[in-house]
Amino acid sequence: MPIIETAYGKVRGAEIADGVLAWRGLPYAAPPVGDLRLRPPQPPASWAGVRDALEYGNRSLQPDLVEAPQVPLPLMAEDCLYLNVTAPAGAVGRPVLLWIHGGGFEMGHGPDAAGDGAAFAKSHGLVIVTFNYRLGALGFLDVPGERPTGALGLHDQVAALRWTRENIAAFGGDPDQVTVYGLSAGGKSVTNLLASPLTKGMIRRAAQSSGGDHVKDAAQASDLTERFLRALGTTAERIRAVPAADILAAQRATAAPPLSTWIWRASVDGTALTQPPLDAIAGGAAAGIPLLLQTCARETALYQLMDPRAAAQADRVLARYFGQERAAAMLAGYAAAHPELDATTLRGVTVMTDERYVVRTERLADAHAAHGPVWRSRYDGPYTGMEDDPDPDFAQYAPLLHGAHGADGGGIWQGGAGLSAALHDAWGAFATAGDPGWPRYEPAGRAAMIFAEDGPRLEKDPFAPAREMWSGLEWQPGTWWNLDDAS
Repeated sequence: MPIIETAYGKVRGAEIADGVLAWRGLPYAAPPVGDLRLRPPQPPASWAGVRDALEYGNRSLQPDLVEAPQVPLPLMAEDCLYLNVTAPAGAVGRPVLLWIHGGGFEMGHGPDAAGDGAAFAKSHGLVIVTFNYRLGALGFLDVPGERPTGALGLHDQVAALRWTRENIAAFGGDPDQVTVYGLSAGGKSVTNLLASPLTKGMIRRAAQSSGGDHVKDAAQASDLTERFLRALGTTAERIRAVPAADILAAQRATAAPPLSTWIWRASVDGTALTQPPLDAIAGGAAAGIPLLLQTCARETALYQLMDPRAAAQADRVLARYFGQERAAAMLAGYAAAHPELDATTLRGVTVMTDERYVVRTERLADAHAAHGPVWRSRYDGPYTGMEDDPDPDFAQYAPLLHGAHGADGGGIWQGGAGLSAALHDAWGAFATAGDPGWPRYEPAGRAAMIFAEDGPRLEKDPFAPAREMWSGLEWQPGTWWNLDDAS
């Protein structure tokens, strides 16, 4: 059994595959309970002897959408700040890939999509770190009178990154070669980490799938806090006295999935974020850090599948942002640009995909390109890993989910054949050498790699239609659904 000495004590892992070792459930911060609820993470306590690190730690409290998952999940608890390390046996000074899971900042846990990371440990000799962070209200509620507040889940991510820098050498990783990568909420977290003054010197490279830029403004934070405290039935001063189960119940009463999608996210709290992320990155906050940005062709087909009401929201959302006249003109423009699409697909997938993901990612690419190398890509293929999915209720929707949100995650992490192999190799090359294998994104040509079913191909400026449609527009992203429909 491999025993490693961390800054806090010795841990015993296990060999999980031929030549691959893993340590699970390592505390990277003190349990955020009692007086530490809704406060920044504190260092973990040290321990004597050898701690077994064989099981994943607790997940953050979250709504469970599947009553009986095919694979048993760790328990949910407030005490959730744990991480996992996977490494090739005998590794010394290997590049590190730190994964930030998705789930809308309200669901998920460290191994989601990534699993144990053994495929990258074998194929590219990477040391993998996955971790849990506080979700939903416990991670992103703005509590009146508290400072900092509204971004504690981001503070957790910084703490996990700091633990990695301080301890990963003992596991065979190079603390100066840490790539952060996330998908969905994890991708948006990568943007936040690049913009944060707390991460200086800790990130060598960064990659994201379906990320971009998405934080609350003061008005959204205040409205969400008011709704949550009303559902909780108490005041901000007593929020540490209520049971954790009541926190989760109030969160669900405020809005349950899918209406809750995109309401839980970081605020600019003055500490982890001192200005909107794109402003910070445009100012050089992440200068010199190579950045890989991927979006999917039909991101929001997944949301339309989850909730058929999603398509009907486009008119209202665009009108809220820009007024009825501009909204009508934009929808007419989309109809002219995509005559092959019916209204449902047009409004529920194309508009939503551009507003939620493509345009925000394009602006991130342009903001960073002045200060560091950027690579851009798009995934158009099937939902990777679905062919092996044990859940037939999900697998039957495979044809609808080509190029959908999260469709690239399985291929990137697990590899395989065809497009999955191409994705895996590109991300592995980026994490080891800082170059995924195609020309950089430059504002003059905006080249992007398209991972299509018939094979990868390079295209010049494939995102031009979306960028031009939204050119000159500024808006504060909100939730796509109307929270007043929650009841």
